Amino acid sequence: MAGYNELKGLRVKYLSADPANPEDGQVWYNSTTGNLRVQGIGVGAWSSGSSLGTANYRLGSAGTQDAALAFGGGPAGSTKNITEEYNGSGWSAGGTLGTSRYVLAGAGLQTAGLAVGGNNPTPGYINSTEEYDGSTWTAGGNLGTARGQLAAAGTQTLGLAFGGYTGSNSSATEEYNGSAWTAGGSLGSANRDLAGAGTQTAGLAIGGNPGPGSTNATEEYDGAAWSAGGNLNTSRKELGSAGIQTAALAFGGTPPTTGATENYDGSAWTTNPASLATSRFALGSSGTQSAALAFGGSTPTIIGSTEEYNFGSTTVTAAAWSSGGSLNTARRDGASAGNATAHSNALYFSGYEPANSAKSEAYDGTSWSEGPDLSTGRGGARGFGVNTAAVCCAGGNPPSQNVTEEYNGSAWTAGGNLNLGRTSHNAFGTLTAGVASGGNEVGPAGYTTATELYDGTSWTTSPATLPTAMHQGGIDGAGSQTAGLVAGGDGPGSPTTAAYEFDGGAWTAGGSLLTGAEGAGMNGTQTAAFFTGGNNGGALNTTQAYDGTSWSTRPSISTARYYTNGSGATAPATLLIGGWNGSSNLATTEEFTGETVTTSPASNLSVS
Repeated sequence: MAGYNELKGLRVKYLSADPANPEDGQVWYNSTTGNLRVQGIGVGAWSSGSSLGTANYRLGSAGTQDAALAFGGGPAGSTKNITEEYNGSGWSAGGTLGTSRYVLAGAGLQTAGLAVGGNNPTPGYINSTEEYDGSTWTAGGNLGTARGQLAAAGTQTLGLAFGGYTGSNSSATEEYNGSAWTAGGSLGSANRDLAGAGTQTAGLAIGGNPGPGSTNATEEYDGAAWSAGGNLNTSRKELGSAGIQTAALAFGGTPPTTGATENYDGSAWTTNPASLATSRFALGSSGTQSAALAFGGSTPTIIGSTEEYNFGSTTVTAAAWSSGGSLNTARRDGASAGNATAHSNALYFSGYEPANSAKSEAYDGTSWSEGPDLSTGRGGARGFGVNTAAVCCAGGNPPSQNVTEEYNGSAWTAGGNLNLGRTSHNAFGTLTAGVASGGNEVGPAGYTTATELYDGTSWTTSPATLPTAMHQGGIDGAGSQTAGLVAGGDGPGSPTTAAYEFDGGAWTAGGSLLTGAEGAGMNGTQTAAFFTGGNNGGALNTTQAYDGTSWSTRPSISTARYYTNGSGATAPATLLIGGWNGSSNLATTEEFTGETVTTSPASNLSVS
């Protein structure tokens, strides 16, 4: 005879308090509050992530959502050997492949990845495999069949490669043991431009181009043979994928170019209500069914944008720049200070209107208000400190000035003069412990490497000099007198990728910028800095973040600009102020907000 549970289902739990860790869909009665409650059922959504450093498509990919790899890529005329690593916030440069290639496959993890096959117009289809250890690619065993447009799955020591193109579609499957490839069971249909997921003994071949056109077919691998799986609802090739054989995700692809997302449960595909914000094909992908990553691809324009997919009772709000209040006077190449931790308490002063400006303005998190003027109007000055204890030093009026002024929250007064007149230099620190370095020296000397230290009263020349004379670097620099950072500038010459760290007594080389630029806005600390915008043959909209070792990408600003200023004590509380877009001064302010994750609480059900 059937029991109660079989006939009626499980009883609703009667509890005096909500459970500590309820599961999605769990129902209980809270006798204390008198409410019947249910834990929120998870929903899926795509959100924007930071863009690749280099727009790319037909690339290899591997890893998880928070530790992904992107490598190789095209187009054919500029086949790439680059690698980029994603840390959940941004992309940074990794080791270069030994062989440039595109339409390759990837598998494994960020610290144990595989790059398989591909194409390089010279010599053509490739049979080589490369293994990644988190920093360096080394040669692995060669495929038995050289091919491109293939798919891969599994790990670095238990890999799977299947399908592809050798001049005609291939059905070949090969298995990797960490050193050599051996033949496996053939696909049911020869196929190229397909996606792969799963493991060596439980693989998925998704969509593709068996010719002519795309397919909605799925095949499942059991370690020896392929068999038919459930069909996609939307036929597609050059798509992205994530997950395992019994819990997979498919997204993007063509034709037509789509952002459609589907979920696989091991037997059937269902349409996911969440679609990529940017429809794309020939993209990179990584992760799981509940935490996936899509990056790069073509729209058909080659792009670098990244999107993150999350499923659960949590809501992820992506990091992003948004519009803030506008300056009362548009200008460029000014100076800034402030202890902004929530987009407030910032100062912006001096600059070019295009005339030399003596104006100062204060930001309260919503709008700018005019404050007292500097005694000396100037452009190319630099600032540091906080909104109630700020410094404006040097600049041009012309010629280059050595004057310093101090702000106490209500008025500017004279401070100690620099020993060297300079403009377009770097400066950072506090009112009583500041640093000024580099810039353009007054007179015929030109760019300088000289460094000076401020104690709140006078400047002293430091024996430490910058390794390279820097002009129009990260405007204002970042950090403190004993842990400072400067980056970029024109070197002299074309914009540099150099970054230097200061410990109070010496300058040492830091990690190189992903993209060299001069006139960028900079703020934060030596181990958490932002370098935003800048000029490299034109105004940039990129944001680069420093963690004390290396730079990685962050979301782009809305308005490309240079001769702009960053403000904020920490990188996530960044303001970007004013600047020049290549044709006119800007008054606009942009505010950066980091990614936030919130968990949906349990909700009450009505009880009759």
